[in-house]
Amino acid sequence: MQSFECLSPDILLLSLQNRAEELLRVVERTKKSLKRAPQGHLRLAKRGNQFYGYHLTDAKSLKGEYIPKDNVSQMSKLAQKDYDEKALREMEHELSLIDGFIAKYSPEELTNIYNRMNEVRKSLVEPILLSDEEYARRWLAVPYKGKHFEAGVPDLRTAKGERVRSKSEVIIADTLGRLGIPYKYECPLKLADGGRSVYPDFTCLDLRTRKELLWEHLGMMDNPEYASLSVKKLSSYLQCGYVPGKNLIISMESSEKPLSQTEVRLIIQGVFRVNGK
Repeated sequence: MQSFECLSPDILLLSLQNRAEELLRVVERTKKSLKRAPQGHLRLAKRGNQFYGYHLTDAKSLKGEYIPKDNVSQMSKLAQKDYDEKALREMEHELSLIDGFIAKYSPEELTNIYNRMNEVRKSLVEPILLSDEEYARRWLAVPYKGKHFEAGVPDLRTAKGERVRSKSEVIIADTLGRLGIPYKYECPLKLADGGRSVYPDFTCLDLRTRKELLWEHLGMMDNPEYASLSVKKLSSYLQCGYVPGKNLIISMESSEKPLSQTEVRLIIQGVFRVNGK
């Protein structure tokens, strides 16, 4: 967490909206299933160590028609129907609670308190919650010293004029910039396995969560020596809490299968949930 952050941004609304969409899909599927379900309900009676099934079709009768033990399919369909009806009621109840909460919930108001101030008053106040733009600006403004470029290394530049080490890193950097993901190239990181510093290819900022994610691009995976070193590097990251799919992004390529701009865009859109070209 950066020193200039007092309160993490709200992601509850997005989570609730995603939950509501998922519930709606399952509700519709359950309703269709119930339309195909048999009439009546299942009653189970225990005698000794045995259970016996009865098909209840008359609301006035609690006995029902005996279901032979070998007719497991009928008992299963009736049991599934009973379960689906109860689950449907609970899902619809949860949806009503979510809808009611969303209708009254205004997480943007905390940011608006600061945004509605005039510039003089803003200069006198440290906001509790920074806007995405201000947070990104402060995060990017923290100085760092990147990894040294040895003599003879090709001078490859991104659209912003940054120097990187490969054409694939140019693609990654430019796509991150185009999709609005703040990043730092080869920003030093001290690992907890001994205090040694490493230089991840990219340190990215997820503005939804205000968390940093590392991005390592493994560019010569058909080179046995490079591949072996890459495995050791990833092992070090794992031991220090950087897990692929959580806070570590990994991209790879070989001489036969170079990294494409489409692949980079799909990775970014999948991890950061952004839209763009």
